[in-house]
Amino acid sequence: MHKKIFKYLFTLTFLLLINSWGLGQITEGNDSSLIIRDSLVIEPIKDERLEDVLIYNSDDQVHVWKNKMSYLLRNAVVKYTDMEIHADYVEINWETGDVFADGKRDSLGIITEPTIFKQAGKEYEQHSFKVNFKTKIGVAYNVRMEESGGVMVGGTVKRVNDSIMFVRHADYTTDTYFIDKKTDEPDYVLRTGRAKYIDGKNKSMITGPINMRIYDVPTPLTLPFSYIPLGDSRSAGIIIPSFGERNDVGFFLEGMGFYLPIGDYLDLSLTGEIYTKGSWGTHLNSSYRKRYKFRGGLRFDYENRITGIKGLDDYSRISNYRINWNHSQDPKANPHLIFSANVNMSSSQFFRESINNSNIFNGDVYTNSASSSISLNKTFPNSPFSLSVVASHHQNNNTSSNQPASMQFVLPQLTFSMSWIYPFAPKVGSKKGLLKNLAVGYNLNLVNNINTNEDDAFTPRMWENAKNGARHRVDFTTGATIGSYFPVSFNASFDEVWYLKTYEKSFDEEENQVITTDINGFDSYRTFSMGMGISTNIYGTLISKNENAYIKGIRHVISPSIGFNYRPNFGSEEWGYYDYYRGADGRKVLYSRFQDGVFGAPSIGESASISFGLRNNLEMKVRSKTDSTGFQKVKIFEYLDISSSYNMVAEEFKLSPINVSGMTRLFNQKLNLQFRASFDPYKIRFEDGVESGTRINQLGAFRLTDYSVNFGYNFDNKTFGEGFDAKKYDRRGEVRDENFYFDEYDYAHFSIPWRLGLNFTHTYSRGTLRKGVSTTVVAINASISPTPYWSLSTSTSYDFKAKKLSKARIMFNRDLRSFTLNFSWVPFGRHKTWDFFIGIKADILKDAVKYDERASTLLRGSDF
Repeated sequence: MHKKIFKYLFTLTFLLLINSWGLGQITEGNDSSLIIRDSLVIEPIKDERLEDVLIYNSDDQVHVWKNKMSYLLRNAVVKYTDMEIHADYVEINWETGDVFADGKRDSLGIITEPTIFKQAGKEYEQHSFKVNFKTKIGVAYNVRMEESGGVMVGGTVKRVNDSIMFVRHADYTTDTYFIDKKTDEPDYVLRTGRAKYIDGKNKSMITGPINMRIYDVPTPLTLPFSYIPLGDSRSAGIIIPSFGERNDVGFFLEGMGFYLPIGDYLDLSLTGEIYTKGSWGTHLNSSYRKRYKFRGGLRFDYENRITGIKGLDDYSRISNYRINWNHSQDPKANPHLIFSANVNMSSSQFFRESINNSNIFNGDVYTNSASSSISLNKTFPNSPFSLSVVASHHQNNNTSSNQPASMQFVLPQLTFSMSWIYPFAPKVGSKKGLLKNLAVGYNLNLVNNINTNEDDAFTPRMWENAKNGARHRVDFTTGATIGSYFPVSFNASFDEVWYLKTYEKSFDEEENQVITTDINGFDSYRTFSMGMGISTNIYGTLISKNENAYIKGIRHVISPSIGFNYRPNFGSEEWGYYDYYRGADGRKVLYSRFQDGVFGAPSIGESASISFGLRNNLEMKVRSKTDSTGFQKVKIFEYLDISSSYNMVAEEFKLSPINVSGMTRLFNQKLNLQFRASFDPYKIRFEDGVESGTRINQLGAFRLTDYSVNFGYNFDNKTFGEGFDAKKYDRRGEVRDENFYFDEYDYAHFSIPWRLGLNFTHTYSRGTLRKGVSTTVVAINASISPTPYWSLSTSTSYDFKAKKLSKARIMFNRDLRSFTLNFSWVPFGRHKTWDFFIGIKADILKDAVKYDERASTLLRGSDF
């Protein structure tokens, strides 16, 4: 055993020594005065001939035909097939085909302008290089190559063929400042002594021992080898995990897995996490896309969360899952047949008890419901008909921990529709009169509805409570205008509902309970209704006669509307839709054999209702210094609506509650104020000692039963002034100082953007109670950037009745040039947690070079 340990330690020490020696031999590419002369030699192939005409040009030229040599001096350009060279000095050996190019140097021999080598649309920079036009093999020194958001700088590069190059002393970085040539000092590099560069479809770089250096300082992040994909094409590979420690689950490795592209249209990633206290999870994520056809993705999560110590009271084990599938079709693929899907199904405690505390930061921990829909829609060209088939699901997760979530499935729902047609309209010209404006629409709706719970879902038990039926609906509408100012409309509808199962109820005196008996067989009922409506607009305008007045004019638009709707009493005996049984007290209990059906039962009670509404719009025109016309419109009320109805055939409570709603914008349209209120016109009788009263059929109370007020305002750094003005300063910083502006005394000035959003909501509900119940909540969202690269944001809400904050989140972010640093914190509540992350921004390395640490404390119900 000791020999094995010694053997492993010796091997590890040897690898680190070899790696450190290799890193120590790297030539510093920043010293531009050094010309690297590599031992790689290009062997001339004398039998080869040039494939094309070699074109060259320069300011000065020297030709030594005896030695078959040409020398191009200053601004030299050489073109051959798809290769192009730009350099300050070029040597051409016409016998061997060798070409040597060198960049422009100053009096000290330091390169000031590198050579440029172009081929196949790509551009490479180097200090000097040698290439053979016959064999296309070459050697370059101090090379710079840009590939897919990154830069590789090589000390010596040997080109073997069009797709393979060997590199000595290579640095790779994704620093955008270095890529854009704003600086010669990248903030980090991945440095290796030897590498192989592979061009083509699967462009990549394979290296030997590689070390990460930050500001040219070596770090402990060293690997014995690496594979860096450089192209835009997808490549299979290992997903590097993040590590850390959390109080509830222990030390962890998260996000480790494998990525696999499958063909040109599909990819797959499989990741997982393990925790030292026994929890684990696995995640499958796949996406697919075919251009101009469709796109979508599939995700499956399964987690096994273990907290506490087995055998003790705090021990718990919870298994959670989530399935998410989305699919969308490009409308251009087939505009007449469209398939779409959005499936989101999970266990009831997935978001609340998930191992991954990211659900806390993104707010998913408060998700109490989930829904899914899969649909196929078919339209028939040159016809008013359309067909759709939908399968849907909805679940309510807002249940206690020992109760399964309730779930509702619609498997399926078929809808066949006919849009409005005008059977009496002329083929050309406008429609005039009630008959020519008559429109007919049709809708057929078939539904199979299943109510179940999480435990019974996808078992034979879920089908026991299935309800199905079909409903036909025919709509008629027409209209005309009376006196050019009063548009009037008429409408009617006819419904027929089909069921394959109805119900019969009776009272069992021995068991003292109501017995419901299922009756299988076809049954149906029919209903109809009709109505009419008329509306108009009344305009009132007040214009100021004073030309210098601030208010130029006021306009008031009143839009009154009145309607009438009639529906028979389908609960009467002559329709035959309702029956009765006698209860325990001998009284008749009315019921419908259709009432438990998916579309319900016919409505009870005759209705001959007159509805009326009044919409107001009030605005004024005021002087403005910013508007080009010199005036601007200010809306006092976007709308102010008053509505109610009166049922002429009702036995009591004929007048419905009066509803008032409105919206206005204040403070230069930045504050949006909405309000709503409801007034009950009937009196309420209260008994002594009883908090809830009884409505009586007497008008005159007009008591406020409920209301709500909502408004919000966003403050920012321009609210109380013009904000930061960069035009006041003459000089701007460079390289990470672009956002700093300097005055004549060399003091730095910069913008400090901030935002404070307040949203106030107040609700009041009284109903028939003596005292109403009110809630007042203010939501706060704030952010500030104290420096150009620091940002701080927070969000929370305060309940004035409960006198406490809730849903608080605090987030810090620091832009570290090529890196990003994030810290998120939930300081209190049931889901207290924090998360610290630092990693590279570039997509190509963001999963490979990162550090993520989290801590979480999940409070149980007894801890509140």
